[in-house]
Amino acid sequence: MGAAPMRRRIQWLSTKRALVSGVALLSFFVVTSSAWALVRGGNGPTDATWERIHRDDTLVVGIDPSFPPFGIFGENQVEGLDADLAQALAEKMGVAHVRLVVLGYDGLYDTLALGFVDVLISALHPEARRKGVVLYTKPYFDAGQVFVGHADTPLPANFDELMGATLAVELGSEGDSQARQWLEDFGQPPFELQRLMASEDAIQAILEGHASWALVDAISARLFVKDHPELGVSAIPLLSDPYVMAVRRSDWRLYLELSQALNALRQSGQLDEIIARWL
Repeated sequence: MGAAPMRRRIQWLSTKRALVSGVALLSFFVVTSSAWALVRGGNGPTDATWERIHRDDTLVVGIDPSFPPFGIFGENQVEGLDADLAQALAEKMGVAHVRLVVLGYDGLYDTLALGFVDVLISALHPEARRKGVVLYTKPYFDAGQVFVGHADTPLPANFDELMGATLAVELGSEGDSQARQWLEDFGQPPFELQRLMASEDAIQAILEGHASWALVDAISARLFVKDHPELGVSAIPLLSDPYVMAVRRSDWRLYLELSQALNALRQSGQLDEIIARWL
C-alpha cells in the first residue's frame, strides 16, 4: 500500500439516514455472508471489506467521542485513546489513512452492519448476543475493578489479603457488590468496608488515612494516580471489564489483520504507550 503519512479525517454520519436506507437488503447480505464464512471455518473465499481497504488505502472506523479519555472532541478532530489506537493499527497493517466516523453509541452496531464502517473502536464491551453477527478482537484494555494503595506497600490480589484492613469502594459499583457478597459468608467481617459516593472519594480516603485500600474501576484509578505518584494500581484487575474491537463476522481477513496488528502493538510496548498517554 502507499506510504503516504497517516491522515485522520472525520466524517459526520447521520445514523437515522443510515438506518432507513437499505436496511433489509444489507442486513440479509451480512447474515448470509457471515453464514458462509462460518461454514468455511471463518475463512470465507473473499473479504470484500479488506479488498476495499486495500484498494482505497483507508480504514474506516466507527467511534463514539462522548467517552473520555477513549473518545473526545478536540480542535476539528476526534482525539483519545481509541483514535490513537486506530491510527497505530492502520500503520501496522500498512494502511495509509484512517477515517473516523462519528456516531452515537446506540448507532454503532447498526452502522457496522450496514457497511458504513469497517470496524468499531469505541470502548466496546463484548456482548454474547451479538457474537452471531460480529467478531470481537482480544481486549486492548481492561477497565475492571483494581486495587489502589500506597506505592511503597504491596497491593492485595484478592479479598483474602485484606484481613484487618479497611477497603473503600464506590457505592453501587461492581467492586461494592462483590465485596459485600464476599463478606456475607462471615459472621464477623474480616475487613471493614467503606462505601463512598464516587471512586475518587474512595481513593482519596487512602490519602486521608481513612482506608487501607480502594477497589475502583481501572480508568478512575489510573487517572487519579497520574496526579498522585505516591499511589499504585494493581496490574491485574480483580474483576475484569474488557474493551474490544468489533468487525462484521464475514470480514475474516480484516479480523485476522487487526488481531495480528494488535498483538504486534502489545508485544512492542506501543499499546502500553498509547494507554499511558491518556490514562
